[in-house]
Amino acid sequence: MKHINRDALGVIAALVLAGCGGQVAPTGGAQSLAPATHGKSWMLPGTSSGNLIYAVGGCGGTCVISYADGALVGSLEVRGDGACSDVNGNVFISSNATVTEYAHGGTNPINTLSLPGSEASGCSVDPTTNDLAVVFEGSGKNIAVFANEQGSPSLYLSKLDSSFCGYDASGNLFVNGFVGQSPGLAELPAGGSAFNQISVPYSVEDPGQLQWDGSYLAWEAGEARGPRTISRLSVSGSQAIIVSRRFLHGLSYASQLWIYKNTVVVPFAHSHLAPRQIGIWEYPKLRKRKVFDFQKGDDFQAVTVSVAPSGPHK
Repeated sequence: MKHINRDALGVIAALVLAGCGGQVAPTGGAQSLAPATHGKSWMLPGTSSGNLIYAVGGCGGTCVISYADGALVGSLEVRGDGACSDVNGNVFISSNATVTEYAHGGTNPINTLSLPGSEASGCSVDPTTNDLAVVFEGSGKNIAVFANEQGSPSLYLSKLDSSFCGYDASGNLFVNGFVGQSPGLAELPAGGSAFNQISVPYSVEDPGQLQWDGSYLAWEAGEARGPRTISRLSVSGSQAIIVSRRFLHGLSYASQLWIYKNTVVVPFAHSHLAPRQIGIWEYPKLRKRKVFDFQKGDDFQAVTVSVAPSGPHK
């Protein structure tokens, strides 16, 4: 499993951007940020009423940013290599042999889940059962599934050098990774006991974030340098075909993104391997809408969007 530098020490204080509701307004360019003065985990009052971006690898741990207007509203001390969220706004940050869960807008963990291995990375929550799947290394298996996001996990082997995972709307779990030097895909059918291998076109490139976008399985091109792409896959039986493939222009590297409704939030870099910017593009057309510039020490590994439990359509 491949990883970029995790020693992100930078912090930020404010993002002043235009926007309203859950829609992202266009901007003329990047926004500059000043250093933050906060020390440990903190959150502004009223934060839990809006949708939030959790950016793992910034603010000395994880930055919490308002999705609606781009304001920095908090930060968490926890670091990690992957992030995901569920329909209730709970956020899961995976790191080493643990997954730490936070309630939407909360500063203290509400649960810590243990893995029988190390190097936890991508995760996903089943919308039909609330089960949490996590990719990790060790113990002869590489996929852990926590029933209802708690307890000890059931373990599975994907037969891939796995990277990321994603549930579809029916509770089927997909995992991507490498088969030798080629990209690979596997599926654990809902209620199944073993992964099935799925043929995937080589043109999807290196495996990055894997997420159901409401209609198709979205595959983010991973760590290879060059233009970033998102391929939308249709899976039938043991075959996946590319329905559409679009480029994220103007960047040379991207870490784990998150698709939320008609946008995609992407931590990225222009000419180095430390993602210090977060962009928001329209999805699936991938027209850029906003860019947030971060401090030099930030090194974003992943983002997820946490939806306010009382207002899923905000």
